[in-house]
Amino acid sequence: MTSIKVEINKIGKIRLSESKTTLKNQAKKIIDILLQMPQIQENSPIFKHDFSTLTFELTFCNDPTIKEINATYRNKDKTTDVITFALFADDENSIVINKTIELGEIIISVDTLVKQAQENNNDVKTELYTLVTHGILHLLGFDHQTQKDYDFVVGIQETVIKNL
Repeated sequence: MTSIKVEINKIGKIRLSESKTTLKNQAKKIIDILLQMPQIQENSPIFKHDFSTLTFELTFCNDPTIKEINATYRNKDKTTDVITFALFADDENSIVINKTIELGEIIISVDTLVKQAQENNNDVKTELYTLVTHGILHLLGFDHQTQKDYDFVVGIQETVIKNL
């Protein structure tokens, strides 16, 4: 059984529709679902290591903040819904300390999340957990540079959301 530790952060005065406890519990449930999927087990770099604990941060901000982060770290001067800093999956020199893997950080713009929920005819909760799942997939080493990879990520997200 894998222990999962999630830290919830807010940058600025952000109103979240879910409590921090609910967010943590749902993020843990998402990871549990993902870790049981054969296609994740076969392709995520974390499974090349012996671990008992996974940790990551989930940070919420507004559009101006995520735009600044996007410009600074990705050279893209625009807002986005989610940015992921995958510390473990993106580093060839990743290490496991005391059987713990620090996956990294997911940053979500609440402003864009709400706009996208309306555009996608989703409720805010569904959109939130879709973005959390998307970010976790990045932390586990999955990207979407090709259409095939994009379809894989979206398919996994849809499966997870149906199982929450």
